[in-house]
Order: sequence, then structure tokens, then C-alpha cells
Amino acid sequence: MSGTLEQFLNDLSRGLDKTMVSVNKDLTIRNRIKRSWSMRQCARFLNVSIQYLTKFARENGDFPAGEYVGRERVFTLVDLMQIRALLAASAKRPYDYLAWRKPGETLPVISFASQKGGTAKSLTAAHFAQYLSLNYGMRVGVMDADPQSTITLYFVGGEGLPQLPTEDTATLVDFAGLYMSEDGSPYTEHDADTLDSFFLKTSWPGLRILPAHGETSEGELQITRLIRDNPPDKAFYRYLRDSVERWRDHHQPKTVPNELVSNGSVDTEKLNDALVETLDCLIIDYQPALTLFQLNNVVASTNLVIPQTMKGFDIATLSTFVTGLRGMINHILDHDRIEIGTGANMLLPTIVQRTNDQDLKQVANLLEHCPTEVLPVFYLRSDAIANASDVYQSVYEYEPDTRGKKKGIERFITNADAVNDAIVSRIWPGRERGYAESWINEFYEEDGEETA
Repeated sequence: MSGTLEQFLNDLSRGLDKTMVSVNKDLTIRNRIKRSWSMRQCARFLNVSIQYLTKFARENGDFPAGEYVGRERVFTLVDLMQIRALLAASAKRPYDYLAWRKPGETLPVISFASQKGGTAKSLTAAHFAQYLSLNYGMRVGVMDADPQSTITLYFVGGEGLPQLPTEDTATLVDFAGLYMSEDGSPYTEHDADTLDSFFLKTSWPGLRILPAHGETSEGELQITRLIRDNPPDKAFYRYLRDSVERWRDHHQPKTVPNELVSNGSVDTEKLNDALVETLDCLIIDYQPALTLFQLNNVVASTNLVIPQTMKGFDIATLSTFVTGLRGMINHILDHDRIEIGTGANMLLPTIVQRTNDQDLKQVANLLEHCPTEVLPVFYLRSDAIANASDVYQSVYEYEPDTRGKKKGIERFITNADAVNDAIVSRIWPGRERGYAESWINEFYEEDGEETA
């Protein structure tokens, strides 16, 4: 038995390090992303019929060959992006296949925030980022603001981050310029190209991440120091926002989706360059706390999504979070004519137990009293997600090895697609696929039948 807290922590840390290097995790990191998708699944991602895509494949010589698993032809994420480029080249509406930002369009910065842990915040943010890549071909930037690094684990193993980040890996604290500069300035104003270099490539084409590790917790310490130093030209809540705007202004979208094909073939070099020339949205995974560092994330955001579980204590915590954040924002607006969260903002119920009347009652009450603020689609509690989590994967990556697991994962994917579609409908009205509407119709119809 350990005699001191220090010894206990040292021994536990060593044990955790060994546990983290488990077969499942090591294998996932080395082979991410291993899975592929059928022609039918790709057609769904592309929002076209299987008949249309099959005919298009026959008529285009540069259509990816894919691989055959048994009699089924399957495609990788890289193949899917190439198919998107081919479809966009001949489409009347090329942005239907590559939903990239146009020059001058707003950069959505979407924070997933909650003061309470265990609300599926990181799961929601990670699945939303991957959904945008799979279904829209968007170039997504993920910023991990949580020292626990949960969302980083969803993407580690890619080209830019082959292993878990170390203390030398840049984090959001670096991006926001919170450390003292080499010339003695209390903060560092990185140029736009340096900021861009902090985003690391993942195995998802066009999806890049600014990872987190233990030192991300220094963000709050540095903000406290900067408030003490009180630089005259900088407000303590604007560090991240100013950095995002500096990066955004110098990394405007240039490439049009229908410019990626030449003589019937995808210009691979041009496509790869286009995938990193800019981002179509930023997603910030918030630390479960209401701190000044996290306030920087909110002030930098155009959209706020609050994932929240529905138990009584959880609603009380949510009320505290909302009241605290509202007080902070009001204080800022009293002194600074700044626009904050001008896009759609929403509360997302999570881990709702369908068999728990209290959970459903909480959702119903929220929808009754603040119907425009609460999403009518929500994450149901599911044991299936644990199977994917066991191997450090999302449900979009995970390939079940039994029929029972497959059915559970398919149900969760249907739920995830509906939630993500509902979020898309608020942030990019008109781009939704109808998954949310279908889920609502089915869920509330079944719920009504059970009640009857």
C-alpha cells in the first residue's frame, strides 16, 4: 500500500501509462482509419441514389477502383473525396458535393460546451465533425480545449499526429497566444501561417485538429497572469477570437469545387492543396468548467451547442452554467460593443433514457418552455457506443464483429445522423438531409403508441 499521496500518484501514473498502451488502442492508432464503405453507403453520404452513382462510376474512367470484399465493392475516405471531386466537376451545383465555404462567407466557429462532465460533449463534437466530413466533404478544424484530451483521442493516429501529443505539441493555449513572447511581450501574436501550422492532419481528408494534453490546463493560469499584467491593447476575453480572425483573414477559400478535374481526371495535387488551404468551420470541444479560458472559446464562437443530460441534478447544473455564462457575457457587453454568438445556439439533450419517464418529462418541459432553444432530436442512451469506445473509435469508424453489435451500432448511427442533421439545419439552413425529421416522426409516433 502506498504510504503517501505522492507515492500513490506516481504508482498510479505508471500503471495508467502501461494500461493506455493496450492492444486495442495501439492497433487503432496504427491503422486509423481502417474501415471502408460500400457503394450504397457512399451514395447515402453523397445524397444521390445508388442507381445514379453506379451509372456515374461506369461512365467515369477516373472513378476510384475501390476494393472488393467478397462480392461487395468498398471505398476509403480518400476514395470518397475523389468521387466528390468528380461529381462536382460536372454538376450544376458543385457545392452540393463539396460544401466548401465561398470567398467572403462567414467562418462558423461552433463550441460544444457544458459545465458538467459526462454529458457526451466530446462524443457529440467528434461525431459532428466526422459527419460533416462524411456527408458534405467539409474541411473541418477541431480545437480541443479540454486537458482531458478526449476528442483528441478520436483523431490521433493520422498523418500529422501519429501518436498521442507530447508537451512539445502546440495546443489551443499556443494558438491563442497566451504565453509570453520571446521579445518580452506579455502575449504572443502569432502570424497567420504559424497559426495554420498548429492544425495537424488527421486520417480524415480535410479534417485537421489542434490537440490537447495536460499543459492545456495552463490556459487558465496564463489568462490570470495576463489580467494581472493588463496589456493596454488586449481584453482578457479576446485572445482566441483575435487569433481565429487573424488566421481566417489570411486563409480565405480560393478553390471552387468544380475546378478539381482536368481532362476527366482528378488533379490530386490541386485537391490535396485545396483540402488544407482553409477550413469551412471550426469546432471547439470545451472543458467541463466555466473559466476565463473557456470564456475565450465562447467569445470566439458564432454558435454554441450545450449537450446536457436530463437528470434533476443535471438540470440544476445547467441552470448554474447558463446563469454564470450569461453574467459573464453581460459584463463584457456592458464594456465592449462586440457581437458574440450571432449564429444559431442550441441545447442538445443527451443520454436520454427512453424507458425513464423523468428523462422524457424533462425534455418535454424544456421543449414546452423554450422550444426554439432546445433541439427536438436528442441522443438516446445506448450501450452500443461502449463497443466503439473500447477501441477508441467513433461509431462512424467502428466495424462490429458480431451481428448483435452491428444492430446496436446501426441504431446509434441513425440517432447520431438525426442529431447531426438537426444541428446542420440550424447552422446551415437548407442543407439538412431529412434525417432529423424522419427520426422525430418515428420516435414520437412510437412514444405515442407506448403511451396509448
